[in-house]
Amino acid sequence: MAKVKIFLLVAFLVFKTSGFSQSLFDKLNSDAKTFAKNSVNYFSAPFQFNSKDIVRLSVVGTGTALLFGIDHWNKDFQGIDNKFFSSVMKIDSYYGTAWMFGLISGSLYAGGILSGKDEIRETGLMVFEAGLFSGITTTILKVAFGRERPYVSGNKFKFHPFSFGGNKFYSLPSGHATLSFAISSVLASKFENKFVKVLIYTPAVLTALARVYNNQHWFSDVFLGSAIGYFSGVYVVNLHKK
Repeated sequence: MAKVKIFLLVAFLVFKTSGFSQSLFDKLNSDAKTFAKNSVNYFSAPFQFNSKDIVRLSVVGTGTALLFGIDHWNKDFQGIDNKFFSSVMKIDSYYGTAWMFGLISGSLYAGGILSGKDEIRETGLMVFEAGLFSGITTTILKVAFGRERPYVSGNKFKFHPFSFGGNKFYSLPSGHATLSFAISSVLASKFENKFVKVLIYTPAVLTALARVYNNQHWFSDVFLGSAIGYFSGVYVVNLHKK
């Protein structure tokens, strides 16, 4: 009798494990297909821009160009001598970094899988897509523009297009600003409360400012990076609503 009970218990566990494995495989397969489809949609989107998209692109481009006029103010901004403010400006060592992006997207996705919460899993996937897509876009632009970082010569008009000269020539746009706004825009979309949205966007704004304060970027760099991250996040969220 005891052997029968053990056999039934083992059979039950095998059945449950098999069911979970199949369910997990189905979810991973579905997410892989979604990721592939969204990748194509994202990178082909510029060829399908409507009038509103062109207006947004023009506003971002014009805003970036206008900010060149105040980029030299970065030294005044960096001159703020306040211990609390200086400590807050260390946020760019965390938020907006590749490892934090991986931690947030991975934790949400894994948490959704383990808890069976599909919405959490999907949020993790959206963060991953938004960060990856916008990150690739920003990297391409960094190489194309080849703008010097402010610590190189201090000349905001020095560019080395497609020079592949390394990190010192990859100032425009800001990668940290891109990732931070990509993450925050996706997370903020999950809440209706405006105060909560402000809280979620706060670290993104601080990260963008920190990149200027720490002499890694010009104001125009972080503006363009923030715009790329924000609109990429919003675009990905809308793709998942379809």
